[in-house]
Amino acid sequence: MCYSLRVLFLLTVPANNTRGPRYMEKALAAIHQARLRHAVTLSYASSETQVGLFIQCHSVDRDTVLEPIIASYPHATISPMEEPTSDEVGTWACTLRLLPELFPILRHAQFEDLLNHTFADPVSGLLRAILPDAGLMGRIEISIQPASRRRCHHARQSVKLLDRGFFRRHHRLAAYFAAHITRPRRWFVAWIFGLFARCTPQPSHTSLDTSTSRLHEREEDLQAAADKLGGHLFESSIQLVVSCPDSSRSEARERLRRMAGAFGAFTKSRLATFSVSRTQRGLTTAGHVPSFLLSHEELATLWHPPTEAALPERMQSSDFQELEAPSTLCSKGEDVVILGRTLFRDDRRPVGLANEDRRRHLYLVGKTGMGKTTLLQNMLVSDMQSGRGLCLIDPHGDLADSITALVPSHRTNDVILFDAGNRDQIVGFNPLACHDATRIDQVTSGAVSAMKKLYDSWGPRLEDTLRNAVYAIVERGGNLMSVMQLLGEKPYREQVVPMIRDQVVRSFWLYEFASWSDNYRTEAVAAIQNKLRPFVVNSTIRAIVTHPNPAIDFRRIMDDGKVLIVNLSKGRLGEDNSTLLGALLVTSIQQAAMTRADIPETDRRDFSLYVDEFQNFTTGSFASVLSEARKFRLSLIVAHQYLSQLDDETSDAVFGNVGSIVAFQVGSDDAQRLAEQIGKYPGQIAPENLSGLPKYTAYVRLLIDGMPSKPFSMQTLSPADPPSLERADIIRRVSQRRFARHVTAEPIAV
Repeated sequence: MCYSLRVLFLLTVPANNTRGPRYMEKALAAIHQARLRHAVTLSYASSETQVGLFIQCHSVDRDTVLEPIIASYPHATISPMEEPTSDEVGTWACTLRLLPELFPILRHAQFEDLLNHTFADPVSGLLRAILPDAGLMGRIEISIQPASRRRCHHARQSVKLLDRGFFRRHHRLAAYFAAHITRPRRWFVAWIFGLFARCTPQPSHTSLDTSTSRLHEREEDLQAAADKLGGHLFESSIQLVVSCPDSSRSEARERLRRMAGAFGAFTKSRLATFSVSRTQRGLTTAGHVPSFLLSHEELATLWHPPTEAALPERMQSSDFQELEAPSTLCSKGEDVVILGRTLFRDDRRPVGLANEDRRRHLYLVGKTGMGKTTLLQNMLVSDMQSGRGLCLIDPHGDLADSITALVPSHRTNDVILFDAGNRDQIVGFNPLACHDATRIDQVTSGAVSAMKKLYDSWGPRLEDTLRNAVYAIVERGGNLMSVMQLLGEKPYREQVVPMIRDQVVRSFWLYEFASWSDNYRTEAVAAIQNKLRPFVVNSTIRAIVTHPNPAIDFRRIMDDGKVLIVNLSKGRLGEDNSTLLGALLVTSIQQAAMTRADIPETDRRDFSLYVDEFQNFTTGSFASVLSEARKFRLSLIVAHQYLSQLDDETSDAVFGNVGSIVAFQVGSDDAQRLAEQIGKYPGQIAPENLSGLPKYTAYVRLLIDGMPSKPFSMQTLSPADPPSLERADIIRRVSQRRFARHVTAEPIAV
């Protein structure tokens, strides 16, 4: 396709658009009143696969043209486009002319059925006529410019002459006069007939003085002409264009014939009809395309976004509504992380989240492949470049690998790479480690909750026994293998129990546990062992949790602003092992954050915890993490795919405590609930818009200066740099040398 004007825009509306030509009529009236400097072209055009509406205008008229259309169609999307060009196809074109131009075509009100509340949208025929087929691409160009006062006055005076007695007696002369008085040729003869008409008296009562109905019912021909010329008049021209290979000339002519025929739906033989010029090779230049008068009502009938009842196949439509962003956004500052750019017409401002607002946490939700990982990656890279401390927990491994390859050179020594699936280089992590005797209860509760998450068969006796076993081992400074020994080895139990400092726990082991019969004790212990054994039987996991010198000190990582990258790939660890290890890690980070109560809040360094597929690692204490972590400068960025992955308690905790929400495309069931959560009032976001979001596009509700913003649409940024395999190798070697040890794991019987 080839366009002559300098600026090109694509106009799309939702597939359920209900705003018909009446709204375009108002927009065209506003455009007419603004007095355009240059002509505007309104087009229907086809590409290789789809059909769309286009607007072409001079750059100085851009706002004059677009703003009234946006005001009339607030759900529409207007996107700037590059002018497509192709030297491989030929172009055939013809022009249309309205005869006589004094009389109107059918107007949109005449296509309405008020009884059945339906609208037979006539543009559907035009859109189907230009559907791409076998290399043929059609285009209908309607070029408009406000008519000069002289031309409007001449047309109106001509209609008044047609009402004189001379033309009422001589109908053929009246038809000739109407057809030729405004044409550059043969106007002189028509003008002579007009002189005869002027010699006849004016009628005492004329239909021109009677206004027509809104629906143009039972109006006389001269009434219809007067109604047309009483509106906002545009000098208009219509050109039909077909682009196709040179070998398809006959097909191009046939397509032009069909396109011209589609305009027949807009005409009535006793009023005005379109005449078609001869087909020619190439486009007709602007100065040689015949122009004629059309009112804003007629133009709105010819060119407007189709309604949902008439939306043809392969019509370019917007699957979602762009929402305007707040006037004030965080976009600059050392403590601001950029999430993306606003997506609302021409507004492309950076969208950032300030550190103070991050402490109220960020929640990401959306189907797989919609852009969550890209957003997380951009945030992680930004945090690393800014020197912030962070931890990433990734149950898939791909994001962890990408981030490892994107670590800036100045953060190389800050990275701790915890690759749980690496059987050769083990980084120790003891989930039962507790350096503060006052927090033994919290460590115990967190470990039990993490284990409880994995199993449906969970009774009060099992939990009580496990809690007492874990407490005793945490107090002693042991690990998960020590729990198995306490439960299954009597000599070890006799050695440990007398040294338990907590009286209640010691009493449980000395009296209650000892009083059980052998069968009862075996049954109770076996119920716990069969849940812990799969975890510790895995040689890699066992090497991690029994490491003699665990390298992960979460409190130190937070205080020093280190970067902890945790790869819990389910493909290498197994789903249960990945889930339990991740839940224990999240719990340990929470516990470490709460120990920061021993330093003033202003001295606590901000630390961000990124958890992908976080539903795998939530425990009963997750709600308290969301509500209390802010005080200890722990910010959570959590992501997952759909709401049914969360239990009711976790879901309530997320929507009750998370300050900022980023929602990518979701399913219809989730869209209903998310629309209620993101919108500030009912109906602000339609659920179908959430279901129709394209890739890398999201609806966002952010905290800005501590207050939730109105929801707006955002587009995420592309990754700034591609991952570097060389950088990944360097990070792995440095991290392994400093924090890992080589282990040759040998299976042992438990």
